[in-house]
Amino acid sequence: MIKQTIVALALAFAAPAFAQDEPADAPTAPAEAARTLLPDSVNLEVVDGSTVPEDCRYPETISDTTSFELACVTMPRFGAGLIGAEYLAQLGRLGWRQGNYIEGGMTAVRTDENNCERVLNLFPSDYPPGEAQSSTTVLWFVLERTPRCAS
Repeated sequence: MIKQTIVALALAFAAPAFAQDEPADAPTAPAEAARTLLPDSVNLEVVDGSTVPEDCRYPETISDTTSFELACVTMPRFGAGLIGAEYLAQLGRLGWRQGNYIEGGMTAVRTDENNCERVLNLFPSDYPPGEAQSSTTVLWFVLERTPRCAS
């Protein structure tokens, strides 16, 4: 199922992004911040059907907040492909493009104003981690704090 989610995420990156209407009642600033992932950098809206858990249960390999800016959402397994595709569509609208497949996930990249690449790692997994075929999945967003610049 995780491989299917990765494939669905990749396909969503290749698909065109469609504009969405803004809601009639704009949320207040604090409510909006609670509905935003990585607000100081990527600024993704939390997609309907997913939630930000109190504990993301990051694997030890991606828990270093000095190297990474972290966020996560959980979602029901049955809707994970469509919800994940919505996140990728948002990334596309924000100027990110599909990067590489990496162990356990994929990357999204965006070139910044200094011609350096910002790299956002995306890792889908069972939630809680280690509970195979759980009814809930997690999508970890792991932004590398240091841009990758050509020498």
